[in-house]
Amino acid sequence: MTSQLLIETLQAVIISITSNIVAQVISSYRNDVPFQLNRTLVLKYAIFTALSTPPNCLWQAYLEASFPSHPHTTDSPKSSGKRLPPSEQPVNLGNVFKKLVLDQTLGAAVNTILFLAFMSYFGSVSPSTSAISQDVKTKFWPLMLDAYKLWPWFSLISFLWVPVHKRVIAGCAVGVGWGIYLSLATEGEKR
Repeated sequence: MTSQLLIETLQAVIISITSNIVAQVISSYRNDVPFQLNRTLVLKYAIFTALSTPPNCLWQAYLEASFPSHPHTTDSPKSSGKRLPPSEQPVNLGNVFKKLVLDQTLGAAVNTILFLAFMSYFGSVSPSTSAISQDVKTKFWPLMLDAYKLWPWFSLISFLWVPVHKRVIAGCAVGVGWGIYLSLATEGEKR
């Protein structure tokens, strides 16, 4: 694992832990019970994030390499061939659209299935393939529909204006709120 990938993974894990703790505090407040930190739940989210962040970073790099938002152009035909900084390069809207569609279909479906399967497996006393499969089938579309209220908008903004090497950090910032939502949405698990 490269040092940049390791840094991005550690940042994501810290944000995941923070999101889950905040969600537990909110849940305690909503249910009018004293706050008691569920370390197992925090650890479960941290482990999932540590496992899922590197492939997601590689996925974002693949999307950008395959469909660059800003094609490499020169500032003018009379120039010395010097490349413009990405912020001054024209946006390739076709590539942005392709990335958005791939990210919000294939990428979102894989992430959602893996998240639900992981949480089901590690949230069960005696996990079985059929129980995990049923849990994924039951929760997949409700979670995807909720995700579509946030992530396509973030992805569009990210693909248009956030440099590829800062997309994971930007996603992590938005992910704080999403992590709180996921934690609260799955709060039915044993504390």
